[in-house]
Amino acid sequence: MRIGVDIDGVVSDSYPSWLDELNRHFGKNITVIDDYDMHLVFDVPREDMNNFFVGNAERLLTMPKPVSGAKEGLEALLREGHELIYVTARTIEEKDVTLRWLTMSGIPHEHVLFTGFKSKVDAVKEWGIEVFIEDYHVNAKLIAESGVPVLLLDTSYNQKELSKGISRCHSWDDILVGIKGIQSQGNANCKTI
Repeated sequence: MRIGVDIDGVVSDSYPSWLDELNRHFGKNITVIDDYDMHLVFDVPREDMNNFFVGNAERLLTMPKPVSGAKEGLEALLREGHELIYVTARTIEEKDVTLRWLTMSGIPHEHVLFTGFKSKVDAVKEWGIEVFIEDYHVNAKLIAESGVPVLLLDTSYNQKELSKGISRCHSWDDILVGIKGIQSQGNANCKTI
């Protein structure tokens, strides 16, 4: 199968690192990111949040560790013959630092697509992606509505009601179970048996 994989929050454990940096920068003591729109969590203008990320992109994109189980899960998918297509909302200007982080972290990668602020749905359709692994509920909903099943990695900021075609997974082990379910039965049940 051709599997679409998001990077931040799915492969890169970005948000815990970013939380510490954002608290320092904005003088806050936020303990949980409970909204994907972090400017709302930190109660700052969107422009201030964007400026922080643009001004610190190199450091912010290289400091996170991989999500627990991501490297092993991705390697297992490749061994099983699946093709991985990373589709990230990062911009093309962040390509070099992103590829460097993937290599440095030992994350297998061949195809990495940078959508920036555009919808991931176009990339999903263009590349014939058959299942997508995501953490942002809005992207998950749009991708699922396009007919592609989505495995949503559980996070503090995606605790919304799930739309049809989206299965919540609590770990990379669950994601592997979900992929097997889609392959064999056409339905993703992320619950480990």
